[in-house]
Formats: sequence, structure tokens, C-alpha cells
Amino acid sequence: MADNEGGGKAGKGGAKLDALHKLKHDTSGIRKRVAIKIETYKLIGFKLNDEEFVIEIERVKEIVKVPLVTRVSKAPHFVEGVANLRGDILQVVNFHKIMGLDNQPISDRSRIIVLDDKNVLAAIIVDSVSEVIEVEKEAVQPTPDIVAGERSKFLKGIIKPHKHRNILWLDCGAIYSEFSLQNKKAAAA
Repeated sequence: MADNEGGGKAGKGGAKLDALHKLKHDTSGIRKRVAIKIETYKLIGFKLNDEEFVIEIERVKEIVKVPLVTRVSKAPHFVEGVANLRGDILQVVNFHKIMGLDNQPISDRSRIIVLDDKNVLAAIIVDSVSEVIEVEKEAVQPTPDIVAGERSKFLKGIIKPHKHRNILWLDCGAIYSEFSLQNKKAAAA
């Protein structure tokens, strides 16, 4: 096979990689630029106090205004109670308490994010839902210890920078594990 002008091998199926695009030859010999697929994550952003967080969009069943919550005795400290959402009974969690933040009163902007993990529903109360964002895998970095502290077990990483701000990515799997552990402790007490 002969070398082509770009230094790669000529022929059917030959390809060359340049900075952002793959050079591809079709059977007619015409070169086409094909964008390389960049791995991205779709995330839902929300606020707790002045901190911004995200979770994976595929973990979210729905987002609604905070419904009537019925308190449950002997529940873990972070569980506000249960709520009936169109026939589904949800454990409603105060995420301020889990993340070690000052508790905020429920407002018109407050929402619950209903999480669905293998058909186990739970809802977290947040101050507001901001946006759906799509970030590249390379934008996710480990969370610095000074930012994470004791809540590091709930964080997947930090998205930095996104529109000139840092956003903490919550680990839904770790959240569900904590719910399960705390519920077992409360049931045993």
C-alpha cells in the first residue's frame, strides 16, 4: 500500500487521527471529517443553601413541589417523613442534614427530586432546581478533601469549571446505601 499525503496508509478503510477529528476515506476516495465522540454526562443541577450540586438525570423519576410530609417516629435524623405522591409512598429526606448544611425553610422554589433506584423510591428536598447540564468526562475531577470533609462518601467528584462555578456531583448509590443503613439502625432501635 502506498502512503497518502498525510502520512497514513492509503486504501479502503484507511484512517488518520488529527487533533479533534478523524480523517476517513470512503470507497470513492473522497475524504470526510467525522467528529470524534466525546463522552458526556447529563446531570440535573440543584441548590442547597448557596452550594450547587448535580445528580445523574437517569436516576431521577420526577421533580415536583414539596408535598405534604407526614413525620415518622424513630426515623433517622435526616428523614423528614413520608409523602404520598400519586399512590407512591416516598421516604422524604432532608438533604441539608445529610450534607451538614444549615436547614432552610420550605419556599415556593423548594422541590423534591424523586429518585428511582431499582424501583425503590426516595425523595430529597432541595432549595431549588436550576438546570440540566451536559458535561464532558474530562471536566469531572476528584473532590478536594477541604471541600468534601465528612460528606465525601456522598460525592462522586467536582465539575470544574462550569460557567465559572464549581458544582459538586452527588453519588446516588452512596446516598441509597446510607438510607438503607440508617433505616436498618432505626428499625433495630
